[in-house]
Amino acid sequence: MCGIDCADTVAELVAASAGAADSVLFVMDGAVASHAAPVISRLSEHLRTETVQVVATESNKTLSLVGDIAEFAVSRGVTRGSVVVGMGGGMVGNVAGLTAALLFRGTRLIHLPTTPVAAFDSVVSVKQAVNLRGGKNLSGTYYAPSLIACDLRWLETVPPEQLRTGLSEMVKNVLAVIPEQWDTLMHALAAVSEGRTTEALPHLFDIGVTAKVPFLGRDPRERKEALVFEYGHTMGHALELASRGAMKHGEAVAWGMLVAAEVSHRLGFLTGEDLRSHYRIIDRLELPPARARIGAIDPMALEALLSTDNKRGYLRCADDEVAMVLLQSLGNPLVTGGSGYPLVPVRRGTLMSALHTVTEHIPEERSARWKKSSLS
Repeated sequence: MCGIDCADTVAELVAASAGAADSVLFVMDGAVASHAAPVISRLSEHLRTETVQVVATESNKTLSLVGDIAEFAVSRGVTRGSVVVGMGGGMVGNVAGLTAALLFRGTRLIHLPTTPVAAFDSVVSVKQAVNLRGGKNLSGTYYAPSLIACDLRWLETVPPEQLRTGLSEMVKNVLAVIPEQWDTLMHALAAVSEGRTTEALPHLFDIGVTAKVPFLGRDPRERKEALVFEYGHTMGHALELASRGAMKHGEAVAWGMLVAAEVSHRLGFLTGEDLRSHYRIIDRLELPPARARIGAIDPMALEALLSTDNKRGYLRCADDEVAMVLLQSLGNPLVTGGSGYPLVPVRRGTLMSALHTVTEHIPEERSARWKKSSLS
């Protein structure tokens, strides 16, 4: 359920969904306390509510944090008849989701997403995972929430740069799955850039649901055809972790999509026009200059993280290869042989070479502004 200015309705839905639960474990990002207050207040009228605030950083997305939350829950009398509510971005959703799946071998889960990545992408999935030192989302399980609810107004309070980079998952959906929604997405990105966020959010939500739900109906664990939603995530996850928190998930995935497009073009699959389409739409996210962001990351650390990507094992790959999603045209992923997987083995050196090309990219509009500035 989602809407605009519906926080009271969300609180009522959460209370109704909790139903006959004996208590609620409310896991929240400390930064969204103002959004959470009315929901917690409504729940507390009828149910004992235990609240845990977490620092929502990628480095904190660990099994240790899940263990700490579970220990707190048990110490406060939470039982298998309780409900776990996760309120925040994708990190909080994953931590709360994994806690719910493990606590008493499964307690009910409710997601209240407050960021674009969470609302339009991550909580729609049943994947719940945390990071290990060796890589991103390497420890987890599959666990479905009983309710997902969001007041889209919450998303407007996300800082503008975080909002724009968070929309990279919607760019991914259009490039890899529903290119027919190109114009809708471009109009939505323009609205966000011009401060008309309220106008854009319902369209972005539709793009997220339209792309993902049909795949999840056929492949709910995202282990076959739904692997297409990993587009851009092979290099993206490596960049995100190697940056040690400096690069947010959305930005990292955006660069990762450009790397994937460059690789596919070099291998003779993606046309030059489709490659340019990648740059054109990702430029609309108004990311920081690629050289400044990617150039600061240790390439050796990147290569090490690529070798532990969470798609390992789907395909037979040589020691110097990584399985990744590539497109042969917009909305048309490559499938290796008779495997059924939309994955292709690619040499790590090819990825690193493509990343170098992406690092040198300067959007045309920004380049023009810089040239004008240097002349004046």
